[in-house]
Amino acid sequence: MSFNLSGLSAYTDQLSTDLITKAILKPVSVGYLTVRPGLTAGTTAINVLGGVVDIKDSTCGFGAGQVGTNTTAYTQVDMVVQSKMLKEQLCPEDLRDYWLSAYMNPSAYQESVPFEVAIADYKVRSIGAFIENTLWQGDGANLDGLLAQINVSEGAINGSAYGGAWTSSTAVDNAWGLIDLLPNALKQEDDLKMYLSYSQYSKLVQNLIATGNSILLQYPNISNTAGTSTASTFIFPGTNVEVVAAPGINTNEVIVGPKKYAFMGTGLIDDQDAFKFYYNPADDVVNFMSKFRLGTAALADQFVSSSAY
Repeated sequence: MSFNLSGLSAYTDQLSTDLITKAILKPVSVGYLTVRPGLTAGTTAINVLGGVVDIKDSTCGFGAGQVGTNTTAYTQVDMVVQSKMLKEQLCPEDLRDYWLSAYMNPSAYQESVPFEVAIADYKVRSIGAFIENTLWQGDGANLDGLLAQINVSEGAINGSAYGGAWTSSTAVDNAWGLIDLLPNALKQEDDLKMYLSYSQYSKLVQNLIATGNSILLQYPNISNTAGTSTASTFIFPGTNVEVVAAPGINTNEVIVGPKKYAFMGTGLIDDQDAFKFYYNPADDVVNFMSKFRLGTAALADQFVSSSAY
């Protein structure tokens, strides 16, 4: 058994849903993806509306000359959503021989240990880190991450000429190259994102600064100047593309496209998922359990990717 937690019955009765919501919906990248809640484990088909618009001069009738090539079409992308869990058994008596015993009850029946709020917060952050990494990298077994789903081999627009490790002298040109590959129809979308690692993000900011202060004065929108742990984002100068440093991206791959076509799926809705600490008198241990559902999906052909594999 491992040490860590207390019963926390009253504490988790009030905050169980809040804690799991924070763990699943607060990682950085989640805010820059389209979240689909209420999905069960298994495969869910996501329907996307599209089609062709062919405007004609106004005439009477619905013949071929009047209807033209107008179509309304649905495309689908399958999202695999899997249930995940973190379970642990904790023995409060393990604390008796350490300094934490000073904060425990003298009773031999110990159903709680000190610092439960701090321990709960640590669990939340640990699950959040797993979510962030899994969104992009997958879980190495049953879930593919967005990096595997949005690349040239899956139908993304080939931006491999602008791939590799960016430098403080090449990053701006590479970013422009990827943006220029977007078809005109996509360039008009109002939710365009450029997803990249913190390393690539850093070189892009350095290169922007190196181009001269005037460009930053004209576009004073690079956030997080205080160096806090909040999201690092800014609008790329002269475009409607928001650059997003995603902690879960661990490669040099850069992806550009509409947020609406990059999906995160979860079962989280109301109290269906849980974050629980509870004392089990049958085994005289404290159990910890967190269960949630997670998956990703993307319409690869709506993105430019610097990865050609």
